[in-house]
Amino acid sequence: MRSYIRVAVAVVFFSSASMLLGQSTPKPAGSRNEAQPLGQNTTLPATQRQVQSPIGTIASTGESQQTQPQEPPKVPPLGATLRKTVGFLTVSYQDGDHIAKIYGTAFFVFYEDKRAGAGSGFIYLVTNRHMAQPQRNGQAAVVLQQSLRMNLKKTINGMQSVDAPLPVGLGARWVYPIDEAVDLAVLPVMPDQMIFDYEPIPFSMFATKDVVEQRKITEGDSVLFTGFFYQLPGQKMIEPIVRQGVLAMLPDEDMTTTLGKPGRLYLADVHVFGGNSGSPLFVNVGGYRNGMIMAGGFPYMLLGVVSGYFYEGQDFTFQVATTLSGKANANSGISMVVPADELKKLLDSPELKAQRDAVIAGQAK
Repeated sequence: MRSYIRVAVAVVFFSSASMLLGQSTPKPAGSRNEAQPLGQNTTLPATQRQVQSPIGTIASTGESQQTQPQEPPKVPPLGATLRKTVGFLTVSYQDGDHIAKIYGTAFFVFYEDKRAGAGSGFIYLVTNRHMAQPQRNGQAAVVLQQSLRMNLKKTINGMQSVDAPLPVGLGARWVYPIDEAVDLAVLPVMPDQMIFDYEPIPFSMFATKDVVEQRKITEGDSVLFTGFFYQLPGQKMIEPIVRQGVLAMLPDEDMTTTLGKPGRLYLADVHVFGGNSGSPLFVNVGGYRNGMIMAGGFPYMLLGVVSGYFYEGQDFTFQVATTLSGKANANSGISMVVPADELKKLLDSPELKAQRDAVIAGQAK
């Protein structure tokens, strides 16, 4: 997989973990302690250098290149790499006369924009719409707080992870697809790379419909996802679970999505459960393809986003993979996946494009 540079043009920054933990921590150029409004107060570092990364990017420090030959970078295990793409999302909302919480998964993607320089671009947080905007009795609930728990690069005050509030409403908001059947939401946000240990999934890793056809991706191909394992949330750090299965169906017809409307879905024979909503699901694109053996490079691409599962009952209905109901014994093992095409369409939407245009225009001044 190619390496590239990520520059500080992400449109919103996390609140600094140093504030939450009561310790001063250096931050990269252009970052601030408070969340920044879209398209404001972002700066490009003066110098950047490419740093090898197995799945995405590592922001460069601006240090000069060493002249002596270096050993090839050590590639971490596949599971460890994929687990760094996710964080654990908690949403508190008003449910009648009491406060309720739901738990799920969110992950980061990198949208390259060469207008800011080669390898430059924007970072977005991705989850399901039913996570970002919970509904009760068909109506959107009043969301009180949203936070994302992520691991830290270095232990601070004995903590290896922190649950940081998302800057929703402080110059940023979740963006949803125009099609109300598509269970996706994205938030432009870039956690401080000097504090948080994460890897975004590059746009080039999306297994869109064209890629599915070109790579001959079909039923029976190996898939895996990584996400929140509610039985072991982790006391000191998050430990996302990785589960494997097979692609079960690429339906030609629309199905009822987790938002209760007809839309496009993939089905995977991989066991998901409460807390897995918003998990990235990857498909293995290696092996025997198009009459030849595909080898080398990163073997997985993002096929879609886990949104729910079917449970076995008389009517074989679906269940969102968010709330912790404790009824896993009725889970059929067939999971619902929002195709990567829908995520691409959302990232290419006029609203997000306008936000990127404003940031780039501001950098040019």
